[in-house]
Amino acid sequence: MSNVLFDFLLYVGKLLLLTLGVFVVCGFAVRFCSRAFSSLSGSGSGAVFDITSIIGTPVHELGHAVMCPLFGHKITRMKLWSPRAENGVYGYVEHSYNRKNPWAQFGNLLIGIGPIFSGLGVVILMLWLCFPSQWDAYLTSSRTLVADGTTVAELTSGVLSLFRAILGAFKTDWLRSLIGVLIILPVSLHISLSWADVKGSLGALPVYLLMLAVFALVTSIAGVAAPVLSGLWLLNLRVLSIFCLVIAFAAVWVLIALLIRLVRIIIGWF
Repeated sequence: MSNVLFDFLLYVGKLLLLTLGVFVVCGFAVRFCSRAFSSLSGSGSGAVFDITSIIGTPVHELGHAVMCPLFGHKITRMKLWSPRAENGVYGYVEHSYNRKNPWAQFGNLLIGIGPIFSGLGVVILMLWLCFPSQWDAYLTSSRTLVADGTTVAELTSGVLSLFRAILGAFKTDWLRSLIGVLIILPVSLHISLSWADVKGSLGALPVYLLMLAVFALVTSIAGVAAPVLSGLWLLNLRVLSIFCLVIAFAAVWVLIALLIRLVRIIIGWF
């Protein structure tokens, strides 16, 4: 009996990892890049965040706002962007809901991580509009990799190939390429989850775990647990192939900060 219970709990844990893991990892990976950029750039990072917030913050906050009505939440106050950040906060979305409504409680989870979806959506849109052939080539190669059972190293190689293709696009259409990059980079810097976002999402975990447990019980009894996990794994690889792009663009900011730090060191020698 204990083995049956252990296998069931393990199945629930795998479902939790395969349904939320990639989103949480992406959110915190981008946050790490954002914090690393701020730390490496020093006082100069404030001006960069101020400028990039003009595009990045509205995309971030709309990610919260769009999710609210889907789960019965009422937006009470909202500011998509403020030219002067208070305690690093350039915008916010305040909302209320019926705490006795399980659907509304579950909504806190997706409302909290909403900026990941909105940021990812804008990045994909700009890649499609500004780098159509490069984006199509990346999608084709990533589909093949996922179908063949890809590795993280192969996904990373594909992302680097896309970056090289984007740089090459400047030779043929520099204006459209510049517009795409100038929108993608600010969004990638502000897509990160704040601790307030994480805190808001945590309240939904009990309801979500209950939903997963019910789903796990039904699929286990039906004998389709293995196909469900297999399908989710393939879906995660597909989603990860897209999220790798967002993380890579966020990592560009870290590279920029390192170059700034290097220039400062060199100047300090003279």
